[in-house]
Amino acid sequence: MYGWMIYPKDTLNNKFGNNAFGWMKDSASKNGISVDIVFSDDLIILNDNRKTGFIHKGKTLGFPDFVIMRDYNYTISMQLESLDIRVINSTRSMFNSRNKAVTARLLVKNNVSTPKFLYSKEKNYGFIHDYFDGKKFVMKENEGSQGKGVYLIENEEDYNKVYRMNQEYFYQEFIEFSRGMDIRSYVLGDKVLGCVKRVSDTGFKSNYSLGGSVKSYELNESIKEISLKAAKALGLDFCGIDLLFTRESFTVCEVNGNAGFRTITQVSDIDIPMELFKWVKENL
Repeated sequence: MYGWMIYPKDTLNNKFGNNAFGWMKDSASKNGISVDIVFSDDLIILNDNRKTGFIHKGKTLGFPDFVIMRDYNYTISMQLESLDIRVINSTRSMFNSRNKAVTARLLVKNNVSTPKFLYSKEKNYGFIHDYFDGKKFVMKENEGSQGKGVYLIENEEDYNKVYRMNQEYFYQEFIEFSRGMDIRSYVLGDKVLGCVKRVSDTGFKSNYSLGGSVKSYELNESIKEISLKAAKALGLDFCGIDLLFTRESFTVCEVNGNAGFRTITQVSDIDIPMELFKWVKENL
C-alpha cells in the first residue's frame, strides 16, 4: 500500500520542529505501508486529455492508494477525491471542522452538546451583549486553529479592540466553570484512543500551542460518547475533540480535523501514528 501525507510548507517553520515526518514514515513502514511526505505548496497536478499526473519538487509521483491531509487545502483534496483516491479526512469533513459556525450547527443538528453561539460579520456589540444575557462571551475568527484569533470579551472596549471590518466572527457562550482548562480527546474511526487535560494558569485558553500544560486524564464513557457523536456529526475519520467541563458533564467547544498529537504522547504510551496506519491498513 502506498500513500501520501500532505502538509503545508510552513509546517517546517513551526516551533515544534519537523512535525514528526520520520515518526510517521516509520510507523507506516511497520504496517507495511510506504508513505511520501508531500508539501501542498510544491505539488503540481497535471491533466492532459484526461490523463492525470503528479509532480512534487520536480519528481513524478505515482498515484497513491490514500492520502492523509494535514492541510486545509480544499483544492488539492477535492481533485484527489475526484480521482477516487481516499482522502483522510474528506474535503467536506475538513471544511465542517475548519468553519466554527458550520461545526456548531452540525453538532446541534445531531444533538451533541455545544455552547450557545452566534455567527455574524456585522459590528453590533449591543445585540451580541444582550444575546449572551449581558455576560462575557468568547469571540473567534470563524476559521482558525491553535487558539489563534480567539478572545474573551468582557466589555465593549474589548470588542472594539479586536473587531475587524468584513471578518467573519463566531461568538460563543463563555463556560466559566471550564476557565483555563479543557479535555482534548482523540478519535480514530469508531474508537476514542485516549484523552488529555489541558490547563493554563495564565489565561482562559488552554491550548498547548499557546503555552498550556498537559496532564493525563482517565477516559470515561461520557467522554467516549460525546467525542464519537461529534466526530460522526462532522464526518471525520481522525480528529481531536475539545471538550469543556460543565457542572453535569462535558460540552463540545471545537472539533479539530487536523489535530496535533504531541500532547498525548507526553503523558501516555498511546502511539497515534502507529494507531493511524494500523487503522489505514485494516480499513482501506
